[in-house]
Amino acid sequence: MLMKFSKKLVAIVVLIAFAVALIPFYSHAADFPVTVKDGKGYSITVKQKPQRILSLALQTDEILLNMVSANRIVGLSIFADDKNNSNVVNLAKNVKGRYSSNDIEKIIAAKPDLVIVPYYIDKSKYDLLKKGLKCPIYVSLNPNSIVNIKQEIINLSKLTGEIQKGQALIKYMDDKINFVQKKVKYLRKKKYVLFYTYYFNSTYGKNTTQHEIAKYAGVINIAAVAGLKGWPTISKEQILEWDPNIIVIPSASYNPKKTSQQYVEEFKKDPAFKNLKAVKNNSVIILDDRHVQTVSHYIVEGIYDLAKAAYPYLFK
Repeated sequence: MLMKFSKKLVAIVVLIAFAVALIPFYSHAADFPVTVKDGKGYSITVKQKPQRILSLALQTDEILLNMVSANRIVGLSIFADDKNNSNVVNLAKNVKGRYSSNDIEKIIAAKPDLVIVPYYIDKSKYDLLKKGLKCPIYVSLNPNSIVNIKQEIINLSKLTGEIQKGQALIKYMDDKINFVQKKVKYLRKKKYVLFYTYYFNSTYGKNTTQHEIAKYAGVINIAAVAGLKGWPTISKEQILEWDPNIIVIPSASYNPKKTSQQYVEEFKKDPAFKNLKAVKNNSVIILDDRHVQTVSHYIVEGIYDLAKAAYPYLFK
């Protein structure tokens, strides 16, 4: 009798444990229809799990390819194969279609059931897509901060029914940021950095992801300190006046006659710059554009790269 009771008790415990184990699965499973607000503030409703997703922006290409099976994606942006800027060149090989926002008829012909367009899409093209498509169109958020990038991941995870994978991407971001933050937490004196895009003579001020990269990497964006916002052009005189500790140069030159490394050498040999701290300390550096220019979850790699370049002794 006692043995029978014990067996029943064990069976009940096993059933309860099994049920408890299923709770996270069901609590994170996507329920359709699902509604989110997009970058234009519109409420976008997807009635059932999409199977023919089409993305027109590199940041959403990068998120989707790490969240959704490639056989549910019918098209990516034309930037997905750009080795200078894309973090998903290899993953993108599993998706055939490539599109830009100019390909209105081609997009409609692909018969997608969810289209994701960049926040900067021209209104006339958005209206043409809206008129020609029978599926929801989600406008991406302005990805100018870590908070917005995370919200984009949450929105896409809901729209695609991949909530758990979205949570995994956010955890990856948090873990990487926390790792860097622990390294730079006790810095007595932070270094000043200038992001210098030499082919435009421009930099990155407040309200940019580069400013966010600097903030989380434990360095100070000197252009933001000067009150600059967005992507302003700057003069040689401003660089001399600011005299940053580190100058970050893009990894892609877009000039077939000169590499970024050649530009760095020219910059360091310029007599006007010879007394800059960054030149004297050999801190005119190149960081990977795929990490510094991205506005997807890969931005945390840019945070890591910059922190390690600024304070290499903390990462030994």
